[in-house]
Amino acid sequence: MFIGTCYAMNCEEYCSEPYDLSHGISRFMSTVTGSNAAAKKIAQVILRKSIVKQAQGDFKVKVDSYSVKDLKKGIFKSFNLKGKNVDIGGVSFSELRINTLCKFNYIAMDNDKKPIFKEAFPVVFSVIMSEDDINKTMDSKSYRNIIDNINIFGRGYVKVSSGQVRISDNRFYYVLNVSVPFVRNLQELIIYSDLKVKNGDIDFTNTKLVSNLFLLDLKKVDWLINYLNPLDYSLEVLENNNANLTVQNVRIKDDKVYADGYVVIPKSKG
Repeated sequence: MFIGTCYAMNCEEYCSEPYDLSHGISRFMSTVTGSNAAAKKIAQVILRKSIVKQAQGDFKVKVDSYSVKDLKKGIFKSFNLKGKNVDIGGVSFSELRINTLCKFNYIAMDNDKKPIFKEAFPVVFSVIMSEDDINKTMDSKSYRNIIDNINIFGRGYVKVSSGQVRISDNRFYYVLNVSVPFVRNLQELIIYSDLKVKNGDIDFTNTKLVSNLFLLDLKKVDWLINYLNPLDYSLEVLENNNANLTVQNVRIKDDKVYADGYVVIPKSKG
């Protein structure tokens, strides 16, 4: 994934040559005395504690640095995160992995302890989402707001009461309970769709109606489920600090959704 991502995004565009490093002798002594190894372990503990304040899950963190002095300045070689059964702000993942792309990374802190990205900070990510993960996410209050918005925009056509996902035989089904004009009871709208990447986002394509209780315009159905897309919604949680997220691959395997791509946090201004 690392090689493929670099090829797709042109890592040279984002990765810079090392600078502001401590003296070579200092880095050498930091290594031979073991202080660099100790500092990396301390940094990993601190980062893990910071992560669990914002997310729930079983996390493993690994940091590789040049030296103790460089690490204190915010200069490091790499950062790797692996999380199992993750919940970030109501978004659930069975697994989440994040790895830095560049061999030189520089994130300083201002006086208010806010990060200053001295250079663009690109990372690759991969996620695994089960049916339960996606449905938990769709039960969140913020996702419910998306449904409320669609009901405002789609008034007079259909009104979505609730929705859930089913993944069976490696097929993705979107089940919506909707109110339809001139039909008294709630209708269960079951939609089968393929998944593909379009313009860096996960897109539903080849939409098909499984339920034949009533006739609907498939173009409108396709627009509806892409607006309510819980997969893109889930990945938006990775787009903080004006980060730009690009999905490269998505597939269903073993009745789970696998997606990967990269996120670039731009260099801080000033």
